[in-house]
Amino acid sequence: MRGRFPMTVRHRPAQFAEQHAGLLLSAAVITSLLIVSLLSGRFGNIGPDGDDVMRLVQVRDLLNGQGWFDLVQPRLGSEGGTLMHWSRLVDLPMVAIANSLSPFIGQDAALRIAYTFWPLISVLIGTCALVAGARALGGRTVLLFACLLGFAVLFRHFRFLPGAIDHHNIQLGLLMLSASCLLVREHALAMALGGAALALAAAIGAEVHLFVVLVAGFVALDWAITGEPAQRGAAVFGASFAAVLTATFLATVPPLDYGVARCDAHDSVTLLAGLTGGVAFALAVQITSQKSMALRFAALANVGAICAALVMVTGPQCLANPLDSLSVQARDLWLARVDEARPTVVYLRSGQLDEFLFRLGTPLAGLAAAAWLAWRRDQPRAQLLFVFLLTASVLLSLYQTRFYVFGQLFAVLPLAVFAARVEAGRFGAAVPRLSYPFLLLLSVPTMWSFAGSAFSPPPAPRADLQAAAACNPPAAYAALAVLPEGRVLAPATDAPNILLSTPHSALYGHYHRNRAGIDAALAIFISPPDTAWPRLAAAKVDYLMVCPADIDMRFFADYAPDGLVAHILAGDVPKWLAPVVSAGATTIYRVKAD
Repeated sequence: MRGRFPMTVRHRPAQFAEQHAGLLLSAAVITSLLIVSLLSGRFGNIGPDGDDVMRLVQVRDLLNGQGWFDLVQPRLGSEGGTLMHWSRLVDLPMVAIANSLSPFIGQDAALRIAYTFWPLISVLIGTCALVAGARALGGRTVLLFACLLGFAVLFRHFRFLPGAIDHHNIQLGLLMLSASCLLVREHALAMALGGAALALAAAIGAEVHLFVVLVAGFVALDWAITGEPAQRGAAVFGASFAAVLTATFLATVPPLDYGVARCDAHDSVTLLAGLTGGVAFALAVQITSQKSMALRFAALANVGAICAALVMVTGPQCLANPLDSLSVQARDLWLARVDEARPTVVYLRSGQLDEFLFRLGTPLAGLAAAAWLAWRRDQPRAQLLFVFLLTASVLLSLYQTRFYVFGQLFAVLPLAVFAARVEAGRFGAAVPRLSYPFLLLLSVPTMWSFAGSAFSPPPAPRADLQAAAACNPPAAYAALAVLPEGRVLAPATDAPNILLSTPHSALYGHYHRNRAGIDAALAIFISPPDTAWPRLAAAKVDYLMVCPADIDMRFFADYAPDGLVAHILAGDVPKWLAPVVSAGATTIYRVKAD
């Protein structure tokens, strides 16, 4: 007894860490996010991203009496406002937290707590998904490496910092949860949870629909090839996906819009395709699982044909990119300059090798690891799933850089498995065992950034930070707030804060459904003063906010040397603009009616 007791004590911490890995990883990531937020002085504030601010505006409007189904932002854009495409599903947790606390501490303080801690709650989904996936793929070493890499990816992730309430954090967690659940197809409950998580991610935002199609397609192909062993898991996955997609549609889409194809949000097209596909797939699984592979593939082809036909009949326009409907001027002067919508190769062209490698290094390394493991038939089913997800992440990142965050998270598990195999000597002399620490370092996004910095010129001072310091936006919003209520034309990045901090409306913001406002604003900025004045009157603009240091203002002045902005920055202010107040380098002009 005495001889065994020290051994038990010595192993108890390791056993505790292994048994509670999800809790420990979540605690470590949340602690790091809190520390980063505190050190930056932003703890308790809304996230710096404009989408975080706009989400807070939407939540606040809901708390102040706006209807659940009413997604119109009445103070954004031209007359009538802008119908937003963001799901109420993300608003719901924050509204619930705020409403439960408001009677005790007031609405403002309750809302601050809600938007501060909601992102940390969403961390739990992603970290627990990583741990569950690691347990499904291997033993203690895979779990250890997955936790290390998961922490390296998430420890100061801007999508999960307190106050970051843009919906991408919950979508990241849900997609990772769905992928991890699919790794254990023999467990019906896990497969059902995977289908539910995938449906929730799809309902929250259309930008992840390609990932949704890939995951659903993977389950379908796995069943078609495997047959009866995959029957139960595939059937409950399809049924769960269809049920949750239907429930979210009924909960968030107003009855009058049941027949409207929005394409960029949860609508009748996604419902019919998802519901019919899920139910038809579940039925096909139940009927043909014990039949030949050829018959299973035929059944699967019929399901796919039905879904495709429904999309073609109910919303053929949804097969195109919703952004293609923007005017040429909006695409060239607005969309091409939105940071998250630009292709990642822009960083390479501008000499920012560190940013390019930071975004693509880890996803490409994860893709290579997953492909290598699949080729060696090492858990090929699981690795092929990550090959699909990482390939999509890389391709989408090349199209729009915002998708790199998905690839970094998806890469954690295949990289952890690969490093564990190397540490165990599974690849022999081809990959030395002692190389696994180096491979782990190559899996960390920050290390790719450091490597890129070594071959890049010293970074130039951040123009956006310099502009923010010179323009002093908080002071400008405070000055604007005391002016009589009206519509403001300002750079698009200012729109969310104008809506949050002032009673005014904003003509122009970074939201593709704000087409009329975007077109009107761009035309005003680049038109000669004599043409800009009637355009301002037509758009019912009361105030023009101009800061010469602002990046947008400088761009429009350079793009149209004879335009309104160029004249103002040159000191040639039209007589029909009256300076009302200044804050820092920002001047707010009142637009005279005549």
